[in-house]
Amino acid sequence: MMNNNEQSKLAVLNQIKNQLNQALQDLVVLSIEPKSSRRQLMLAFFAEIKGLALQYNFRELGYLCMKNEEFLKQTDINLAVDHTAFIKLAQRFGELTLCVENLLAVATRQEGSLENLVCNPHTREVIKLTDHNYEISSQVLGRVLVLDDEMLVLNIIESVLRNRGYDVRITNNSSQAMEILRAHEVDILILDLIMPDKSGIEFYRELKQNKIVIPTIILTASTNKEDHILALQEGIDDFLRKPFEADVLVANVEKLIKKEKKHKNAYMRDPLTSAYSRCYFAERFAQEKAKFQRDGIVFSVVFIDLDHFKEINDTYGHLFGDIVLKSFVDEFKKSLRPYDQISRYGGDEFLLLLPETDAVEAYRVVERIRQKFQRKAFNTPVNLRRIYVTFSAGITEYNSSDKTLEDVLENADCQLYRAKERGRACTSFLTDTIDTGTEKYRILICDDSSTVSQLIDSRLSRLGLETQVVATGKEALTIFPDFHPHLLILDIILPDISGEIVLKKIREIETENQVKVILISVKSLGEKKPLLNELSYDDFIKKPISLEQLEQSVKRLL
Repeated sequence: MMNNNEQSKLAVLNQIKNQLNQALQDLVVLSIEPKSSRRQLMLAFFAEIKGLALQYNFRELGYLCMKNEEFLKQTDINLAVDHTAFIKLAQRFGELTLCVENLLAVATRQEGSLENLVCNPHTREVIKLTDHNYEISSQVLGRVLVLDDEMLVLNIIESVLRNRGYDVRITNNSSQAMEILRAHEVDILILDLIMPDKSGIEFYRELKQNKIVIPTIILTASTNKEDHILALQEGIDDFLRKPFEADVLVANVEKLIKKEKKHKNAYMRDPLTSAYSRCYFAERFAQEKAKFQRDGIVFSVVFIDLDHFKEINDTYGHLFGDIVLKSFVDEFKKSLRPYDQISRYGGDEFLLLLPETDAVEAYRVVERIRQKFQRKAFNTPVNLRRIYVTFSAGITEYNSSDKTLEDVLENADCQLYRAKERGRACTSFLTDTIDTGTEKYRILICDDSSTVSQLIDSRLSRLGLETQVVATGKEALTIFPDFHPHLLILDIILPDISGEIVLKKIREIETENQVKVILISVKSLGEKKPLLNELSYDDFIKKPISLEQLEQSVKRLL
């Protein structure tokens, strides 16, 4: 519970922020009409905020107001003519804005209410430093690029929009602006109509020629009706006349940001699973291809298909199938890096894009997720039966600039087909030097100790063996028919059913050659040995396991 003084601090800071918004509007007007009355209003603003800062111990805020007050008093020249002085004043407002946001962030965090706080990334970092255990998104309201030949206008727009929570980039160079837009680093563009090197209309036409589509606001001091009509005919979204009011600018930006986000979400996302769309995958692929051509950084593409999904739909219904699909995507989202991308290709087929990842590393990533997902039990609507779902995956590495998207998808699909040929519930990958599409020895590891299973998995993977790890006997029995292992490494003591029961059931379901078996346990076989001999096992290794001994046994049996 906060005391009254801390609550009043928050209220005062919100009041200061509102006054700051009004002062920014006065600054915009002062740039056009440098009347002494506006200067006096700003001086009064700085004096009032300085007094509040002293009263509530906002030392940095008080210092900044004092310096701004001194600057205004000493600057007797015409600010509309002396742009250098005006730019300095605009920059000082930016410092003041950042200070107020930081104070608001800390005060709001202390009161334990962040849901209504709008602030920029730097401010949110202040919150994180205040309490490392409090998680808060550093997402801003939107990313804005401003292109104008007047630094005065750029600084004013930057101050106004940053104060409202937007990430703003400014430039007076059209070539630099084009590079930023090509890199898809902003959400909307604010563009001056009249510039020295080319007009805003000419720049916008150049964007269209480069197939860059971005919501755009044109700024101009011109009152020519034909300019307005031409801008709208070219497809520009909005037209704002200088001098503009800060609130009108913010309202236009907010409207376009919301519209763009709604459009992007529909374009980028699959409505059922929230995976990215197939169209957006193609866009991201083109970006990674360009990065490879520029910097030589390889990436991998994975084609994924849920095993026997049609049977799941036919048996338990499409609603249950939808639950499985959503859970599948959620598992990938939880396990991937922020810049990795899972996309829905169609039905139960998905594409995975892994930037800066070769095929070998992609194999490790996919296998880790696959083995985790297959251990997830789904409660079916029919007789409340619990089932397990697996998937197969094919990987290809992008390491040649002449490959098209179609080439890459064909290669990944080929590897997916090979994975299915080997019995499903596995991953196949191909690079220029490694081809695991041919028959590989498959090892099923069943041990409830994640430490032991990970050590075994790591050791055997280095031998080029395909491994699959489960933690219970029921999982082993579920996976066994599709995986068709050549070798089973089985812990005798398991949390659900004993190792000997697992081995007995496996011997009952085997139709052809018996799988080779290495038993492991912290105890000796003792009285279980006769039954295990009858069921047939090939080796026994007592825990703690010697990995070298295990490797020699595996090589001998295979």
